[in-house]
Amino acid sequence: MNGFYRFARAVIYPFFLIFQPVKVIGKENIPENDAFILCSNHTSMTDPFFKVAIFGRQIHFMAKAELFKIGLFRLVLNAVGAFSVDRGKGDMNAINHAKELVKQGRILGIYPEGTRHPVGPPHKAKSGIAYIAMDTKADILPVSIYREGKYNLFRKTTIRIGELIKYETLVNDELTPRTNMKNIVNTVTNELTKLWEMKH
Repeated sequence: MNGFYRFARAVIYPFFLIFQPVKVIGKENIPENDAFILCSNHTSMTDPFFKVAIFGRQIHFMAKAELFKIGLFRLVLNAVGAFSVDRGKGDMNAINHAKELVKQGRILGIYPEGTRHPVGPPHKAKSGIAYIAMDTKADILPVSIYREGKYNLFRKTTIRIGELIKYETLVNDELTPRTNMKNIVNTVTNELTKLWEMKH
């Protein structure tokens, strides 16, 4: 965890304690040391801040390239180890960087839906999560964000951390890579949906 990330977490954590009613369930499911892919539904621009406040280890978020065009955002994102992805363009540079982070033993944070959905259940995951998981053989930690209605400062948010999905349960060597990718996408989507449906 770099110095700026520690500073950001020190600022964000008390903010959430004071101003944001957050309920965290399943914190014991967070691996202490190993690399993994953190997958979450995406409800608002504040979603990464919830993860920074909750997780004791640094998370390297994949963020849309448009955010890196805003001076202040770019500085902060770079400082905390985030990296850009050009959505909808098959950004292999971003995919390869994500794979390298996992291989280095880091936590990769991605929003597999590919865009924000402020209300309602998680949408189907995109194939990027499957590409990364199959190349790195990484486990996946599903995390749901639930609230009733769109985000606002004082609206209760529940962060539900599911059980780690072991890579070995996602892939069957007797199946084609395409079928295995489809299974990963469906498993991630289903797990996030199940967690979200538990609500508060």
